[in-house]
This record gives sequence, C-alpha cells and structure tokens, in this order.
Amino acid sequence: MSGNKGHAGGDHNPIPGYLAAFGFLFAVTAFELLPLFGLLDLPAPLLLALSAIKFIVVVLFFMHLHGDKAINNRLFFIPLVLASASVGVLMLLAGTWNLQWPVRTHHDHVTGVITEVRDSEDVVARYKGRWQGDCNSWVQSSITGNTYCASPSEAYSTDAAYEATKLVVAVSDPAFDGWDAKSADEKQAVLMKKGEEVYLGKCAACHQVAGTGIPAVFPPLAGDPVANGGSAIEHITVVLKGLNGKPINGVNYPSGMSAWGPLLNDQEVAAVVTYERLSWGNNGGIVVPEQVAALR
Repeated sequence: MSGNKGHAGGDHNPIPGYLAAFGFLFAVTAFELLPLFGLLDLPAPLLLALSAIKFIVVVLFFMHLHGDKAINNRLFFIPLVLASASVGVLMLLAGTWNLQWPVRTHHDHVTGVITEVRDSEDVVARYKGRWQGDCNSWVQSSITGNTYCASPSEAYSTDAAYEATKLVVAVSDPAFDGWDAKSADEKQAVLMKKGEEVYLGKCAACHQVAGTGIPAVFPPLAGDPVANGGSAIEHITVVLKGLNGKPINGVNYPSGMSAWGPLLNDQEVAAVVTYERLSWGNNGGIVVPEQVAALR
C-alpha cells in the first residue's frame, strides 16, 4: 500500500480513534489544571502518573500516524501543545502549590481505629499557593503536613476586611441565649463546650489537641503562665491581635500567632480562652464575652 495508508490501513476510518485520543488528552489536561483554580487538591504522585499516561498516549498516537503523513503533519501540534501544557503545570505546581491532600488517615495502633483527620477550613484557605496576602510565618500543619500561613500580615489592611470583622462580632451563638440568667456553672459549661469546638477547629493544628505545642515551633498552652492563672487581659489580647517576635517564657518561636479577632466573635474568643485556661491542668478561670468586647 502507499505511504498514506500504513497503520491507519485499509478502509477503516481512523478519525473517531483520533478524536477519542484528543478528547482523552484534553480531559486529563483539564483535570490537571483544577488545582491552579483552587477547585481540587491533587497529590504529586497522581499528577506525575497522569503525565506519564499522557506521554504514552502521545507516543502511541504518533506511532500509529507514522504512515499517515498528511494527518500527522496537520495534527502534530495539538498533542504537542497538550503535553507542553502538562509540563508547564507541573513546573508551576512545583514552585507554588502544595500537592498534598487537606485530609489524611490516622491509624491508632493501640485501639486499631482508623479515622480521617483534616485541617480546618481556615487553615486550608491559608495553604501555600492559595493564600494571596502577605504572611509573617509559613509553617507545616501537624495534621496534614501542608504548608500554610500561620501568621497572616495586616489583618485589617483593607476597609473590606475591617467591615468584615464587624459582621463576625455581630454573630450570636444560640448556646449563649439567656446568658445573663445562667448560673456561673452553666456559663462555664457553655464556654467550655464552645471553646473546645473552636480550639479543635482553629488552634489544635499549631498548639496540638493536648495543648503541648510543637517544640521550637509553637509554644505549649498546658502550664503556660498566662493561661494557667495569669492575666486574662493579656490572654484575650493575644488571641484577638496575635503575637509576633516576642519571646514566650524565655523561648523564641519562629512561628507567629495569628490575629483571630477578624475571624472570631466575642463569644467564640471568650469560649476558646476559657477552654485554654481550664484545660490540661490549667486553672486560669473563665472569661466572658463582655471582657472580650472591651478589649477589641
């Protein structure tokens, strides 16, 4: 047969097969682009595997077209562009994106229980490659290992950010309904329950579930002089406004404390401070929302 038949051969119409190959390459490339738009987190091994598959498909495709010079010459640039796009995506991700899942599986070897643990939505939003603002300190989450901004800069840098803090403060948790009529024990119970929820969602990634911190990275809260009977005003202020560059109990920590004032209302701040002051053997006493409001 002539050189134009080759592997395409006979009377068989090769066009559907070509279109299927192009469709596959296009779909895989589009899938690989999802992380760049914050739509999906893809681990590096998966991206590399997809690129390897695409490379094989391209090689097989051109091996098939070897005897079909006309179509080969016309369509050569299409898979070449797709393959080049894959390389470009990988190069971008290698420099700017965190390629780990925001969730990991935890296996308790004592009980045999396997659970799924994840970073809070706030931490995920501050992953490297997603966070668009300035950052005082990049660290790795102790839960997933992902790099995220532990200490954002200029929490009130824009009017919109400042206005957003007013909306956060105005939100009221139903658990605090009838607050003034509650007894001291009832108030403490409400604060501790809400405080545990806030702590596990916002603080445990750095200070750990047991309040032990991470040596040389994040300070412990268990036994901390401020949390364990120290100044409630200082404790509240640190949670509201953050803390950077100041030794804590004589130790310099490279990772700053985020300012949570823009993200937590008075009730949530009071609750988490109370939780920290009454957990892990601490005996610092409760803090009420009115104290937080006075310090904003």
